[in-house]
Amino acid sequence: MSHLDPERIELAAKSAPAGDDAAHLASCADCKAQVMSARARQRLLGGMTPYTLSDLAFRRVEARLDEAVAAGDASPRSWRWAWLLGGALAVAVLGVVLISPEGAAPWTVKLPTPQVAAHEAPFHPLVVLKATPDTQLREEKSWSPVRAGDVLSTAGALSSTQLLVAPEADVAWGLSVSGSFSIGGAASLTVGAGDVLAEVKSPIEVLASSRRVLASDSLFAVERTGAEVVLHVASGEVEVVDTVTAERRKVKAPAAFRWGDGTRLDEGRAVTLRELGGVRLPARPWTRFDATTLPAGTQVSLDGVRVGVAPFVELVTAGRRLLGLTPPGGTQRESWAELIKGVPYAPTATVTLPEAEEREPDAESLQRVMGAIKQQTPKLAACYEKWLKTNRTAGGELVLELLVSAKGRVTRATVESGSVPPASSECLVRTAKTLVLPPLGVDATLQVPLVLRPH
Repeated sequence: MSHLDPERIELAAKSAPAGDDAAHLASCADCKAQVMSARARQRLLGGMTPYTLSDLAFRRVEARLDEAVAAGDASPRSWRWAWLLGGALAVAVLGVVLISPEGAAPWTVKLPTPQVAAHEAPFHPLVVLKATPDTQLREEKSWSPVRAGDVLSTAGALSSTQLLVAPEADVAWGLSVSGSFSIGGAASLTVGAGDVLAEVKSPIEVLASSRRVLASDSLFAVERTGAEVVLHVASGEVEVVDTVTAERRKVKAPAAFRWGDGTRLDEGRAVTLRELGGVRLPARPWTRFDATTLPAGTQVSLDGVRVGVAPFVELVTAGRRLLGLTPPGGTQRESWAELIKGVPYAPTATVTLPEAEEREPDAESLQRVMGAIKQQTPKLAACYEKWLKTNRTAGGELVLELLVSAKGRVTRATVESGSVPPASSECLVRTAKTLVLPPLGVDATLQVPLVLRPH
């Protein structure tokens, strides 16, 4: 019995056979087995993802090829090192085309060198506003700790759980980063692995793998995990450059895309845009605020806005500030602090004596006060409207904590949220202190949840 030729076997594996081929397969076990094998092979090949050399590996291969061309060595023997990579290259490129210009020796491969601007934004020395204790900078071969107030002025690698930096010069942008990074060189910041959140008003560059992100007026985030890069643009517009192919693509907010290593820019897969709260930068001038002198767990606020939980060190705005300290299990005590530019400030905790048991407000009085707050929410909404003017995707949830006296006066207001910018938090605190409330009969602390969403 004659059997189906290889071409007909492959066709039968792709789609259901008909006519004579179908009749033959019904009676021939050998051909049927070959069709099943071909079908499995096609399914396996169809699910494979082509492997692409990383940018660094590609450039090493390119350099070796250029050396061989310059030396005029056309012997296949000089390529023996390349054939050792045959397994990887066979997966990376299923078909190899050798380009040999007229007059050049056979086996000579000339790869194109992409022309991409090496540096389009100047590097600015960076001031460390806040850094977790594990933050380190490597210059040359040694690692050294990085603390709030340090100035990063030379190229080097960084590692941190959380780091907040801004330019030393009066340039309007800030970076909140976590992971491993390097500064200087061909980009203001190079992401090794981790996440960078940038809010910029002047040119900056962020490099992740072969993707260079150029921005001058936007709020965006870049994530790099292994061979994948994800870009989130919450406001403004950024330009993405492929440093290997010189492709360029503009991404306008709101949008988010994911690229794998070797993926063309126009093949980026759209993903869900994550909520970006912006980079919370203190206004200049700055001074070093050292909360390591406080008992661990002490909550610190300035002008009613929560700064952090001791121990920590960070740069804050200088000037006359209302300092609030709440020790673990205690009540908040406020005092005025004179923070002088360039002069470190270390607050001291005062001993808080137990207070007499406080009476709770009755339900009727509490209901009247909460109703009055609800009627006056348009005052608070005005702060949110100002935020929306600078960031049309602004939003989030927060808790406004009010200390209300027995006569109904708001004596203290605090915003508990990590997503609202300082200007909006300060606006909410100022506005809350102007609320007109009915008498409560006793001093009480009220927590008012607020949900900020565009109309």
